[in-house]
Amino acid sequence: MIYKTLLALYFFILLIRCTIIQENKIQYQAEHKSYGIEIVPFSYVKKLIIVEASLNSNEQRNFIFDTGAFQSKVEYSLAEESNLEEIYSRKNSTAQGITRRIAITSIDSIELSSSKYYNIGAGIIKYSPDSYSQCVAESGIIGSNLIKLSNWKVDYKSKQLTMSETPLCPINNDMVIQLDFKTSYLSGVPLVDIVIEGQVIKNVILDLGYNGGIVVPERFESKFSSSETNKIVDQSSSGIFGSKRDDINIKYLNLELGNTTTEVPIEFSSLDKALIGNDFLEHFDLYIDYDNEVITLQEISRVEIDKSKVFIPGILNDTLWVVDRVNAEIPLSVGDTLKTVNGYQPKDIFDSNCDYFLNISTLFEEDSIFVKSLDNKLTSIRIE
Repeated sequence: MIYKTLLALYFFILLIRCTIIQENKIQYQAEHKSYGIEIVPFSYVKKLIIVEASLNSNEQRNFIFDTGAFQSKVEYSLAEESNLEEIYSRKNSTAQGITRRIAITSIDSIELSSSKYYNIGAGIIKYSPDSYSQCVAESGIIGSNLIKLSNWKVDYKSKQLTMSETPLCPINNDMVIQLDFKTSYLSGVPLVDIVIEGQVIKNVILDLGYNGGIVVPERFESKFSSSETNKIVDQSSSGIFGSKRDDINIKYLNLELGNTTTEVPIEFSSLDKALIGNDFLEHFDLYIDYDNEVITLQEISRVEIDKSKVFIPGILNDTLWVVDRVNAEIPLSVGDTLKTVNGYQPKDIFDSNCDYFLNISTLFEEDSIFVKSLDNKLTSIRIE
């Protein structure tokens, strides 16, 4: 028995070592050839940055620009079309707390604007049927393993990325905040420390692939008190592998950045997430200096994070809804089936899962939503 255990442990360690060796090889082969400063326009859809990129000089496709992704991703059918072969496999985890083993390949070239990145490692993914990522960027993700090869400015107002071989910085120092960041071994994911009510929260991901505000693990919640707290159960956030239940407590607290203090809603997540997303970052011009590991934020508008919705219905099928998000005051639970929302079945309003994701705001145009359960009980939910 001991022999079998030791043998299994030996093969496990050998597998991990082989994966690290392969990862090292791919990472160190990656390079960027630039012609100075390049401008990359982007679309801003559902508070996600969508860029056009070309794989191996083929036609341009849409990708999510995601500093929170350790590795770039390419959708399975595009990988087949591009003749991308598996080199090895590794586990991949999403912000929704879902882990899958995926094949890793190497892309000869990825072109953004007229700038080319070579030998970029990428995971080959099959989107979950309920994934919303495919609704905005069906081809995949530009991850931090590519992003770290340049320095960047993100201009949310003009919808432009600026990439440079040398660090970029603001023209003046008005309303400027600087944060040191670090990355873990082989990673380009930027990790920053933030201060909430005097309490330092370490290793928060500056995540351009997250369309929300500020999220920290629930273990920190007991350290803070707030006059306004909202308890929510959520399964509405669906990444590349789908969604997972998250118990969230929201408190309005003072966030200290540089010499400024701003009261913002902080989400405490049971999925152990620590993220700063675009709902917060869009109020700044953002500079990411990978050479010196410094992030610069220059405020361009007053920080206002969207108020979290207390209720979100999802689509179960063409004729039935399902509760995807609900707070503690509403007499419903996540997973409950609903016959109608405002008198409508899903097929009456939306043509597809993606149509729902892109146009769900139509359900929230009034102050209240009326839902009917399977037992024909009608519930009025105030959403403002």
